[in-house]
Amino acid sequence: MNGANVPCDLLTGQEREEIEGAKHKAVTVEMADVASEYQCAVIDEIQMLGCRTRGFSFTRALLGLASDELHLCGDPAAVPLIQEILKVTGDNIEIQYYDRLLPLVPLKVPLGSVSNIKKGDCIVTFSRREIYKFKKRIENGGQHLCSVVYGSLPPQTRTRQATMFNDAATEFDVLVASDAIGMGLNLNICRIIFSSLKKFDGMEMRDLTIPEIKQIAGRAGRYGSKYPFGEVTCMDPHDLPLLHSSLKSPSPDLEHAGLFPSYDLLLLYSRANPDDGIYQILEHFVQHAKLSSNYFISDCEEILKVAAVIDELPLPLQEKYLFCISPVDMADEISSQGLVQFATNYANKGLVRLREIFTPGTLQVPKTPTALKELESIHKVLELYVWLSFRLEDSFPDRELAASQKAICSMLIEEFLERLGWQKPRKLLERLGWQKPRSSISYNGSVAPHHLFQKTRQRL
Repeated sequence: MNGANVPCDLLTGQEREEIEGAKHKAVTVEMADVASEYQCAVIDEIQMLGCRTRGFSFTRALLGLASDELHLCGDPAAVPLIQEILKVTGDNIEIQYYDRLLPLVPLKVPLGSVSNIKKGDCIVTFSRREIYKFKKRIENGGQHLCSVVYGSLPPQTRTRQATMFNDAATEFDVLVASDAIGMGLNLNICRIIFSSLKKFDGMEMRDLTIPEIKQIAGRAGRYGSKYPFGEVTCMDPHDLPLLHSSLKSPSPDLEHAGLFPSYDLLLLYSRANPDDGIYQILEHFVQHAKLSSNYFISDCEEILKVAAVIDELPLPLQEKYLFCISPVDMADEISSQGLVQFATNYANKGLVRLREIFTPGTLQVPKTPTALKELESIHKVLELYVWLSFRLEDSFPDRELAASQKAICSMLIEEFLERLGWQKPRKLLERLGWQKPRSSISYNGSVAPHHLFQKTRQRL
């Protein structure tokens, strides 16, 4: 919108960009302000209200946004559920269906060898290891450079990788990505190639669902890209029947929308058992909540993991709740250590200085995939600090330092990706706005967790 000279603010959990004269806001759904009134609001990807982890944020926005007009965009599979939910609100509902503007052609033959990769292709795979394996195999052929996009990359790095792939002036003409490309990025993809139609979803290895296949496949040949149509195929010929049948089939209707208790609701609930910690309160609430058939309690396994740790600290319920809903990956050792250290320092002193657990000027370009993963984890910790600084501003005063170190992390990851390629496109990166960080850096990835989070490790 700003590019079209319509001033628009940006608001995410970790970013605030205020534009002078802005009367519009672009926000992540988790940051939707349900206390203000609007003339018009738009919720994109509304079918996500059925997501087992994030669904409650979409349900909250759907039911909570006070807007004269509320536009919901997404998969038609969400329509019957939304109609049912809104029966109790008295809203008038108008439904409009739109066809894809450019054709998507499912191919009858698989890709076969990576030697058949061509400009504009995107290989989709579902593990970090496989992404870098494909990148190396393709670039070793000497014909293409690959951009990469996956969920644990810093957002700025994902955006730069997408920019390099989209820019015809660069040599990055192939994309290797996870299903992270399904939302939020506009990409000039000619052909989507599934390396597999199975993925591990955190609980089990399973086939991709019809909506997942459609969402990813639909990134090829999108309206506004430089291609007149899109194509989609697989690496393995045995996957073609599932691909073709999924693209021909309607997505199954959503049956339930996610819910999760707000702090105010948990506070009321806690009064019946005032001696219980937040773990017990949450666990008991989830077990005993009675919902209508339109809803489910969102998966709170990660939140309960945080609650089990936070409960040991001398904090009031509201602050425990805040740490529980913070964007931490408890499966990531460095990220979870960062959360524990932040919460411990906050409980003990009421003030959390970033330098107490992180030494600026100790980062450098990772040399191995393991060191890269650790750098990505450090970026998560810095993002967590920024997130907390927006909510506990006086107690987390080093937001600018954390933001600058986040930027350095992104640049160092970008340089790793550059060195991994068969050419050195530094000039291309600089033309796209990349600048080598000027701070002194001496980070050794192999010792990062001990160096940065030693106190937390000893405590655990």
